Amino acid sequence: MRSKLRLIALVVGILFALGLAARPISADNSPKGSYTLDQAGVLSEKTKDYITERNYNLEDNCGGARIFVAALSSIGSMKIESRAEELFKENNLGDNGVLLLMAIGERDYHILPGSGLSSALTTRELSNIIRNYLEPFFNDGDYDSAAKESFKKLNEVVCRAYNADPNGYGKANGSGSSGSGRINAGGISSCSSRGRAISCNSCGGLLFLGCVACVGYEIFG
Repeated sequence: MRSKLRLIALVVGILFALGLAARPISADNSPKGSYTLDQAGVLSEKTKDYITERNYNLEDNCGGARIFVAALSSIGSMKIESRAEELFKENNLGDNGVLLLMAIGERDYHILPGSGLSSALTTRELSNIIRNYLEPFFNDGDYDSAAKESFKKLNEVVCRAYNADPNGYGKANGSGSSGSGRINAGGISSCSSRGRAISCNSCGGLLFLGCVACVGYEIFG
């Protein structure tokens, strides 16, 4: 009888775990962890980790805000504004998101904030960031510094809008908690070096399965 009860507990645990695994993740509750896309290979590990760490603080203390940095080798024939909008949507950045896109091959860049940050990231503020924190490094080919210094200023401005500490900390939970939380493949003011005018976890499931099975064993055992 005990062996039958244990078997039932195990089967219930398996079915419950599989049921959770089948549930889709809502775009509004996407896991933390995806904050950089470096197809061009120009961002240092230190910069990627810094961006990830600051984003944990932003998500927890600034209304779920995220600042995503993308460095692409080329955007082909696409307009950079269009590519930025695509990346913004693909990464579910939402009203409180910001995208910093650098197109290395085209020597172009674009900063796209969500509508929820329009009062903080005004045209004047974005112009200041581009002029003093992005363009000097970008034009010298120091794309890593261009990304980091621009990100630092964007982070400061967003945190100020939420009366949050730009150097504070948030919980590093979600898909990026085991490391830098980067992805390897793959928006309302912009400016470019070409002189454009400014326009406006399967392991977790297994662990849970084991946990449920053990609990069932103890209850029925």
